[in-house]
Amino acid sequence: MQPPSESVFCLLEREIAVFVRRAEAARIALLKDTPMDRSTYLLLQELSGRGPLGIKALAEALLLDISTASRQTATLEERGYVERVTDPRDARYKLLRITQRGLEQLGVMGRARAAFYAELLKEWPEEERQAFGELMAKFNRTTGEHIAKYRAAEGLIGDGERKAGESAE
Repeated sequence: MQPPSESVFCLLEREIAVFVRRAEAARIALLKDTPMDRSTYLLLQELSGRGPLGIKALAEALLLDISTASRQTATLEERGYVERVTDPRDARYKLLRITQRGLEQLGVMGRARAAFYAELLKEWPEEERQAFGELMAKFNRTTGEHIAKYRAAEGLIGDGERKAGESAE
């Protein structure tokens, strides 16, 4: 099997950079009046899909350091989107659970985002939209796995933060 052409990776690098920039520009221009920001949306998606989670599990799932996840979830709690519940396996721990209000707001945001992408990709054939979604999901899984391996090898727990007692030397 012949190795992939380096030009493929140059194309991917450029297109991903352009995608990130345009996705952010689209979010600012077209989704700015929606009820929640991207971090809130992703946190609620994770809690909705996986059920109640501890702050560490939530941080790991979204590749955040615990302090960032803690700060963001405190905001979600203030808004009434999540609540803390006792871990049924160990009463010493609290889990974060999405509330009915959080589910409702997640639904509003999900519909707004889906409508945005439906309009954006309306000229694409269905099979191309499906393939693009599947490839994006695969790319995101691969990226997450790669980052997790890097962090484990480097002794990192998130956003460049080292585990207690470890140095960069």
